[in-house]
Amino acid sequence: MNNTSMNPCFGCGKPLHISAPSCPHCGAVQNLPNQLGPNAAMRSVNGVEPKSKVTAGVLALLLGGIGIHKFYTGAWGWGIVYIVLCWTYIPALVALVEGIRYLTLKQPEFAQKAARMDGPFSFLW
Repeated sequence: MNNTSMNPCFGCGKPLHISAPSCPHCGAVQNLPNQLGPNAAMRSVNGVEPKSKVTAGVLALLLGGIGIHKFYTGAWGWGIVYIVLCWTYIPALVALVEGIRYLTLKQPEFAQKAARMDGPFSFLW
């Protein structure tokens, strides 16, 4: 097999053949673009809607100092840390960088990274 017929798993990121319906490593169902259409990355996987990079980016830019974007992406542990430290303005500066990063990622790449987040202290970068 060559590298052009491989895609990363939506769940764990390990390389899979493009025709694989699910990942043998983590069991995540894969969106097959030729079966689901051109907007396959925007559709739900296992009933969970993918997170929007625009929503996460805007939340990080506007309300990032109190960690709202962390709660949106599922990293509620970091959201609590941001709230506790909001008086230092450090979370606001970090959130500014994160918001710019979220907005510069392509939506499929952002959705893949957001799908790999597992736990309250996971980091989407």
